[in-house]
Amino acid sequence: MQRRVALSFGVLVALAVLPRAASAWQTQQIPYRSYCAAWTRQISRSGIVAQQSQGPGATASALGGGASIWRYELTAPTPAALSVELTMQTTKGWYRVTAPMVPFVRDDGNYRSSEAAFRRYEVHSPAQFFELPSSAGRPRYVWVSKTGSAGASPTTRCPAMWVRAPHARKHATPTKQPVAEKNLPAWVRRFRTKRVNPSVYDPHALPPVGAIARAHAISEPASVLTCTHPFRQARVERVTAPNYPRAAAAEGEYYELEIAIRVELGRKGQVVGLGFESPSGRRLFDGNALYAASQSTYSPKIGLCRPVPSYYIFDAEFMPRY
Repeated sequence: MQRRVALSFGVLVALAVLPRAASAWQTQQIPYRSYCAAWTRQISRSGIVAQQSQGPGATASALGGGASIWRYELTAPTPAALSVELTMQTTKGWYRVTAPMVPFVRDDGNYRSSEAAFRRYEVHSPAQFFELPSSAGRPRYVWVSKTGSAGASPTTRCPAMWVRAPHARKHATPTKQPVAEKNLPAWVRRFRTKRVNPSVYDPHALPPVGAIARAHAISEPASVLTCTHPFRQARVERVTAPNYPRAAAAEGEYYELEIAIRVELGRKGQVVGLGFESPSGRRLFDGNALYAASQSTYSPKIGLCRPVPSYYIFDAEFMPRY
């Protein structure tokens, strides 16, 4: 997910832009659209390397080579229980794994940014796990390739709304403690958005005892061979800078703010949804940030050489000119 900063300098605002700025104050969030029954949100190595699970389909080579265990989270537009098929490109090849029953539950998040508290409608799965043979390396790109009714064979094809897996350090351990909030750089603390209520998804959940879904090697998709770069993040092509609210400057109040907007893009790069990733809680500034994000132009995300829906984080910075 890419980020782009659009700067706004205020107090001196050209009269010609006032009508457009005024209309921005009434700009509302646009509800997100749904392009798939489920999609991958994040993935991480659980920090555990084990022997491949015993069970039907286990092979001697898989058992002998061991496997790395990966923890992932899925999200969906509505609560449901689905059968999900994941496809991934790893550093050594292509693999697929099927989860026959994944529960999705309402998991609204309460968040606090540096300036405001806000709530976001969300539907998440609890932590899911799969085993990847050590010979496969690590996942590079992962996406939900098919979905279906719980317990059934996945049949519905979804666009490759992929997540790029983080680089796994060779000697990472699950006991490593996160950096304390007070030790983070000041600018990180200032613009950090934190969830303040528990989530269904536990990023530290341990794999279940017993058999874990296994990833199996597959052939390279033919569609990957049709372009040089089969995966590419969405990009901003033309930035519309937000206007520093003249009304705020007229009142003698000067703010230095950064507002992050989550922009949902369609297959053509058009804006189809807008929501706050990190609002300021100040109506004039938030409205201008939403308007700037909606009026900027974007190129779509590319998955398997084809344009696919995606999300883009648009950062609007407001800096007063004294």
